[in-house]
Amino acid sequence: MRIVFLLQASSSVLKGGAEIQADTIIRELLRHDQKHEIFYISDLIKKETGPRIENVNYIFLKSYGTKYSFLNAIPLVRILKSLDPDVVYQRWRTPYTGIAAWYAGHNGKNLIFEMASDKDSLKSRIPVNRTFLPNWISERLGRYGMRRANVIVCQSREQQDSLKRLYGLDSLLIPKGHPVPEGPFLKSTVPVVVWVANIKPLKQPEIFIDLARALEGLRAEFVLVGRPDFGPYQDHIEQMLRNSPNVSYRGELSHDETNKIIASASILINTSLYEGTPNTFIQAWMRETPVVSLNVDPDDIMTREQIGFRSGTFQRLVEDVRFLIEHEQERAAQGRKAREYARGHHDIGLIGNTYLELFERMSRK
Repeated sequence: MRIVFLLQASSSVLKGGAEIQADTIIRELLRHDQKHEIFYISDLIKKETGPRIENVNYIFLKSYGTKYSFLNAIPLVRILKSLDPDVVYQRWRTPYTGIAAWYAGHNGKNLIFEMASDKDSLKSRIPVNRTFLPNWISERLGRYGMRRANVIVCQSREQQDSLKRLYGLDSLLIPKGHPVPEGPFLKSTVPVVVWVANIKPLKQPEIFIDLARALEGLRAEFVLVGRPDFGPYQDHIEQMLRNSPNVSYRGELSHDETNKIIASASILINTSLYEGTPNTFIQAWMRETPVVSLNVDPDDIMTREQIGFRSGTFQRLVEDVRFLIEHEQERAAQGRKAREYARGHHDIGLIGNTYLELFERMSRK
């Protein structure tokens, strides 16, 4: 089977949630059958710094930035025609969603589109400013592609409901999959509260720093992990960090290094405005680390399964984190339940079979 994975970036260039999940799926497909031919098309946003997956063919396009990536339409279609894949898998609603759908529809191929976050299921309002035209083109191409995909994969029922309500589209629910790490997980003697994400306004790291300041008197360590941004926003975060002695900033770490920190942590914090199902949630649950989230709780999993808290407000976030820091037995109980839940719902060994069956079914159509 010949498969093309089409994303804005690869993890060898830029390590984010969409790229990590694509790599996880690819590795699972190759584990089942090394004869799969897999091509990974993405933008060369910057020089490659991370490892490539063995037996995967990487093809890079010129990077114009996401909202201008429709400028790659002609070279992308030419590459797809030359590869003649059985299936195209595209993740994250961008102009590439529309370009891939146009190629698939005009060449008798099948397109699998998978959402990267809840935003992909919504209708974005485009502000009238100097970037209105490229944003409008990007939004229209993304919607065009989503409507014409042969299969849409969602991460949560909330995404499915939104997609059906706003677009009238059906979808397939496939939870995110992750490898199941072996325990035991030795937690630090002093509770460690960790925040893991790329530093950008959407992720709101400044709220984590404010949280650490609000809990400065407690016996706990606060650790912030993530790729730095550039410009005034990064300067603002660095200034906040200089004025916050109880926050340790570790910068961007490898996936394995991040997992080690999460495994030793007592609590994972999420302050994003929105997400899909964050990889970090599953990484934490697998390692018996409860999650406290300001806004995100896909399908009310944490509330329902009692494996963390969705706080909703900053004051409640402070209270929830304080409670878990001060109650070790409750932390441990939530951590054990979190691992049990993750093993039952996010084991890549189980999720991988679902993807394999999907790709095989699409390749036969």
